[in-house]
Amino acid sequence: MFYLESSTKAKLTDIDVLSQKNRPPDSNPGVKLGFSAEMPNGALSMLDGFLLGMLYTKQAAEQEQQGLDGVEPITDRPNLTKIGQRIGRFSWGGEQTGCELTFDFGLGGKSDITLPDVKVDNLHITPKEGGTTTWTWTCEINDVGEAVFGKLATFKSRDVQLLLALPKVDQSEIEN
Repeated sequence: MFYLESSTKAKLTDIDVLSQKNRPPDSNPGVKLGFSAEMPNGALSMLDGFLLGMLYTKQAAEQEQQGLDGVEPITDRPNLTKIGQRIGRFSWGGEQTGCELTFDFGLGGKSDITLPDVKVDNLHITPKEGGTTTWTWTCEINDVGEAVFGKLATFKSRDVQLLLALPKVDQSEIEN
């Protein structure tokens, strides 16, 4: 499952208005948001524990470069494997519903824009040499008011800080 547990820098790449046929006159339209983010290759483990080892490897001892003093390396597996070099951009199928998307402005509370009942899909990942991965995905929200849509539109082609929470599961509804 794809989520952003801590505030993550992403670019809002696209925003589309979604309108249902025969929508009641006073109801709000939906919106589809496209995002792109650079993330460390360790984030692959949220999808599958084998992805990191399949796509990345440690450098050979004779090729190992010295790190910079005071700079933490992004990962201990910075090099693409042969599979990682050839696979390029790949999609991670499926969709997630009931997520919560938050535009985090760092002040908390009312300054943030929180959108409930979000559908996340169209997840694509591009592994890159050096230990970074590029993630792209879309979020669909069915009911977005005029004021919120206006704010979202101003973020297009800009970097934003995001949180993406998985759906909350009521433990009392789960049978043992």
